[in-house]
Amino acid sequence: MKIRRFVAGDIREAMRQVREALGPDAVILETQRVEGGIELAAAIDYPEPAPMPAAAAAPAVPPPAAATGGGGLPAPVTALADEREFRRLREEVHSLRELLESQLSRLAWNDNVRRNAAATAAMRNLSRLGVTPDVVRDVVGRLGTGLGERSVWSAPLKALEQSIPFAEDDLIAAGGVFAVVGPTGVGKTTTIAKLAARYALTGALSDIALVTTDTFRIGARDQLETFGEILGTPVYQAGDSARLAEVLRMLAGRRLVLIDTTGMGQRDVRLARQLSWLAGADPRVKVLLALPAPTQTAALQEIVDAFMVSRPSACILTKTDEATSLGGAISALIRSRLPLAYVTNGQRVPEDLHFARPRQTWLVKSALELMSRQDQMNEDDMAEQFAEVHVDACA
Repeated sequence: MKIRRFVAGDIREAMRQVREALGPDAVILETQRVEGGIELAAAIDYPEPAPMPAAAAAPAVPPPAAATGGGGLPAPVTALADEREFRRLREEVHSLRELLESQLSRLAWNDNVRRNAAATAAMRNLSRLGVTPDVVRDVVGRLGTGLGERSVWSAPLKALEQSIPFAEDDLIAAGGVFAVVGPTGVGKTTTIAKLAARYALTGALSDIALVTTDTFRIGARDQLETFGEILGTPVYQAGDSARLAEVLRMLAGRRLVLIDTTGMGQRDVRLARQLSWLAGADPRVKVLLALPAPTQTAALQEIVDAFMVSRPSACILTKTDEATSLGGAISALIRSRLPLAYVTNGQRVPEDLHFARPRQTWLVKSALELMSRQDQMNEDDMAEQFAEVHVDACA
């Protein structure tokens, strides 16, 4: 094991020196404060010995008596025991490294708290909203000198709100051809009914047509036809790209055409094919991605990544009334830079569909109200996520 000592002005600089000198597998053995900064003792394991090459063919030689009798062990058995002991020691060293790195992260986090309590409080508050660590770092990092003890809540919330991309216009107000895509169960059909009813409040029902491409789900057409009967608008079916192109040509005189698509999971192998023929049917088609607010953060990002192949113009955040946290949805929107056009928060048609731009403050406020139901992150969690954030940039 190779051991070296490093002295630096702070913990981040010392860790940087360790990584550059010994690599990412280095083990932190001890830390102590010294005059002018901090001292680290770090070590790197020796690489695991390579297997011994097979011996060249040679006349058989009887093993020495000590290796076969008198209490001795054959050489292969001894080598196997040595290898097991080496692996055991290596695992212990790795466990020790993980423990020390965790303690070091906690030390760095405590140092951040001491040097800039306002920035670390802002990180903690945004994390409690369910916002992902990368977005938290970006939002707090951009606050700079605008963050103080009196604004550890208001400034980060305002910055978070300003980070969310919103569609500037009520997209369906001017008409057009829109296809709503998204995974199964996101509420696409109900959302289409809400969009049609919203347009009907100011436009003529005769200008609206509904189209379904969903030939997989049992009753999918029936549900849309029920909405069509209620609204007094016709419903057409198109099972492939050629039929969809034909239907859209036939409906060229309609001001608003809304297309309900097949719901598929983001990992469904058929998804890319379905989305590609949708885009190729007619260049007028604008895609809106329905994003389910109650979905877990990681799955939300998967949905966005998978459906980006359809090049959505904007997003509709659905079922916000069923969500236990909105931080994951907000994070997915910020990461993807996909404009949020509409928000839905109930089953009423069209009352529970809202143009998102005027409700941007409402969205963050709703996330704040849901926060009280979430478990607060402990200091170990905060240290793991934000130990290496340079809070001086926020001072």
